[in-house]
Amino acid sequence: MNWATFEIGKIQKVAMTLISPGSIFSLPQLVVAFIIALAFLTHRQIRRRGSVRPSAILRATFRRGIVLNRSTYADLFYAFVNTFAVSGLIGWALISGLGVSSWVTHSLRSAFGGHAPSAAPDWLLRAGNTFLLFIAYEFAYYVDHYLMHKIPFLWEFHKVHHTAEVLTPLTVFRVHPVDTLIFANIAAIIVGFTNGAFAYSIGKSVGMFQVDGSNIITVVSLFLLSQLQHSQFWIPITGLGGRIVLSPAHHQIHHSTDPAHYDTNLGSSLAIWDWMFGTLFIPAKESPRLRFGVVGGGSDPHRISGLMIDPTINAFRALRPAWDRVARTFARRNALAGDHAVEMDA
Repeated sequence: MNWATFEIGKIQKVAMTLISPGSIFSLPQLVVAFIIALAFLTHRQIRRRGSVRPSAILRATFRRGIVLNRSTYADLFYAFVNTFAVSGLIGWALISGLGVSSWVTHSLRSAFGGHAPSAAPDWLLRAGNTFLLFIAYEFAYYVDHYLMHKIPFLWEFHKVHHTAEVLTPLTVFRVHPVDTLIFANIAAIIVGFTNGAFAYSIGKSVGMFQVDGSNIITVVSLFLLSQLQHSQFWIPITGLGGRIVLSPAHHQIHHSTDPAHYDTNLGSSLAIWDWMFGTLFIPAKESPRLRFGVVGGGSDPHRISGLMIDPTINAFRALRPAWDRVARTFARRNALAGDHAVEMDA
């Protein structure tokens, strides 16, 4: 296979991704998100003014300050690099989810023995597996996201995503390859473990209900939530619902430069893990006019080198305090060992 054939294949794959309902960014999802945004803006205008002004809705949807922002141009660059260049160089999942699932099932059978397959209808077992795998994926997302925010070395890679100063659906591509690599493997472990444990519990392997290879519940969340989470539309879910589902406003709070919002709303579609672990920040009904980005970043966050070079350098700089502590610990131990040897000789 020559380079031209490889790139043609990549272009075809990208074209299929743009129409696939199960991808992280597709035209059908954008159409649904646009309809939801229009419906929300129309409802808000009727509630506030008693009438609808289409020109105002269009201005709110296609703001010049967002469409022509350097941050949006940078998102386009990240989308190109992550789609065409990086994905061909790095195998995202070093750990196989299917491999983890098989290992878990085999280990449980070896430890506790096998049992007869469940007599429940296959559709019910598949529905249960679909739900459990969705919950497992959401938990994997939360675990990965929590670690990215709390570990300085990982934060330097994840910070790339937070340097976006305006939010558009393209911001989903604004992710450092190392960030994606770590998440893919965490998800493979947690989802694979869940699938293997469920297969053992029912005595056989079952699939899940899916659309184009993706969990059907995840696909629904992609259409209803994901494309609007990176947008300028303040669409909040409050009350009990805001403790279960992460609305677009929840995620916009996550991107806020307000210190009160740091390290909050770390989930993907579900708020239950944030609620359980104390990182949930429920949005207000009215927009607080948030600002996005990273405060005190130092360098220009939208330049080309910001995708890989700067985060990698900064990540290893973040390791330096830890290495210094280790070096000091060894130095103290060596000094104590030397003093002890002198005492023994005396």
